[in-house]
Amino acid sequence: MSKIKIFIADDHAILRDGLKLVLKTDSSIEIVGEADNGFKTLELVEQLNPDILILDINMPGLSGIEVTRKIRTTNNKIKILFLTMYEQDDIIVDAMLSGANGYLFKMADMEELITAIRTISSGEDYFNEKVSKIALKSLQKTVHKTHEPKKPHLTSRETEILKLITNGLTSQQIAETLFISYFTVGKHRKNILEKLGQKNTAELVHYALKEGLITD
Repeated sequence: MSKIKIFIADDHAILRDGLKLVLKTDSSIEIVGEADNGFKTLELVEQLNPDILILDINMPGLSGIEVTRKIRTTNNKIKILFLTMYEQDDIIVDAMLSGANGYLFKMADMEELITAIRTISSGEDYFNEKVSKIALKSLQKTVHKTHEPKKPHLTSRETEILKLITNGLTSQQIAETLFISYFTVGKHRKNILEKLGQKNTAELVHYALKEGLITD
């Protein structure tokens, strides 16, 4: 089984060194490179082609969000996980909409970081409950009260799953909540994304709230 290739981008050497020490203890992970600024990150990521880029928001040269946007213009395969101290709702939303696959606070423990890496590596996005709540609260503020919602046809099960997705549940958690298989949840997620014309979880949540598809 091939290892998950990780690139770390953060302007604090102590943090990078700490991450490398911990992640190297996991035999399924390989650290392929690191950088301390945005421009160097773009250059090395293109050369090394990691599976997952772990990066901070605030970096010299280019911010993490700017780095993500530039990467997404040419590369949708690399998975991007923000690891940052920023809890501001507008920053979280910008990060999600820039094309990130996950967002984690630096006070998270290493067990959650490993979980996030494995979740993202498997093809799912990782936004934990705290991040999801902050982002949803911000997105709800942007919904115009007079906007007439457009409601594409979703089945009752798809609507149910969509609501759980917006609440920050992973596919595994949704499967356990609804007593259905993980595979079935994956098929529903794919159908929902296709019906609503969205590319990823962040866009899906934003669209669902904007269009009034989710109600209490």
